[in-house]
Amino acid sequence: MKKFLIILTTVLFTTSLTSCWSRREINNLGFVIGLGISKTDAGLYSVVAQLANPRSIAAEGVTGKEIYTTIGSKGLTIFDALRNMSKIAKRRLYIGHIKSLVIDEKIAKEGLGEVVSFFAQDMEVRLEMIVLVTNDPPEKIYDTPNFVGIVPALGLSIIAENFGANNKIYVADMHETVEAVNNPFINYVTTLVTIVSPPTELEKPELILSRIAIFDSDKLVGYLDYEEGQAYNLVTNNFKNGLIVFDYALNNDKITIEGLESKADIKPKYENGKIRFDIELNVKGNVAERVSTEDLPHELDIEILQRQLNKVLADKINKAIVNAQKGYGVDYFNLSGYFFREYPKEFKEIKDNWNDAFSSATINVTVNSTIIHSALNLNRGRI
Repeated sequence: MKKFLIILTTVLFTTSLTSCWSRREINNLGFVIGLGISKTDAGLYSVVAQLANPRSIAAEGVTGKEIYTTIGSKGLTIFDALRNMSKIAKRRLYIGHIKSLVIDEKIAKEGLGEVVSFFAQDMEVRLEMIVLVTNDPPEKIYDTPNFVGIVPALGLSIIAENFGANNKIYVADMHETVEAVNNPFINYVTTLVTIVSPPTELEKPELILSRIAIFDSDKLVGYLDYEEGQAYNLVTNNFKNGLIVFDYALNNDKITIEGLESKADIKPKYENGKIRFDIELNVKGNVAERVSTEDLPHELDIEILQRQLNKVLADKINKAIVNAQKGYGVDYFNLSGYFFREYPKEFKEIKDNWNDAFSSATINVTVNSTIIHSALNLNRGRI
């Protein structure tokens, strides 16, 4: 009897244990590295998936289009289009390792809601992927080889990291995208990726992250140039190791300042029904390069240089603010968050017309710069 109870208990415990009932063998999966989404004239979703070819990558001397496979399909929804790829792909697609998502400009103008909804709900997806907008067909973006010989989808994420060094663009990931789409008071921002034609027939086209794309909530409304892109990063505290280039006031030496630290303190004020923002930017940097116009050694006046840097940065930010208020009428700096934290009750009354309130707000900009390294202060002449 005792032995029977032991056997019965063992059987009962065994049947209650979980197992790998839903397992998928790794050699039966196709790992999607990049995904592109657009729409046909008939309103169907067109999805292109890029997969790495592990055997080709491991082989010596294999470059270009041999290291990846790009397939596409159409469907009534994004998920439907992905499932329709099973008619083409030899392996079941796994989207848990996507590095980059490229969304067609037409969809971005309509709104990112449906696209983001799919990625937010899918259990396989990791939200660390970068999100880009394009006015080129996504399939062409993912079929543009790069000179370093890596999969284009992976190359885009590397370009995004490297471009951060000059802080002229800002690339959002899916975490930020989901948050912006689900919060009507956050205006989304990411970057446009385009194909650059080669200068000669002997060279290949290249991908470039060209301009910041700005949204009214989740709908694309326009793009910023590099100057406005730097201003955006300065105001939103995303400026790290960027370069500021200008002519030295005393003799037109070309000066390059490398920003080492940057912090914008933003204080909202609400008086007599009028909104004001005071932005104080504190920057530390060094003289990273100077191109002299004189042969004889001459020193830079650091105080003059700092005052000039203050003006250059203030002018850059003021220009971008005017464009945001009068050009687009969109608070893409998301100053609404500062106002809400300081005046939650008042914000509740004007939140539905916040862009209008932002457009008529007074915004004051003050810049304080400190040049802490001046190894190139004394010019030793031309080489």
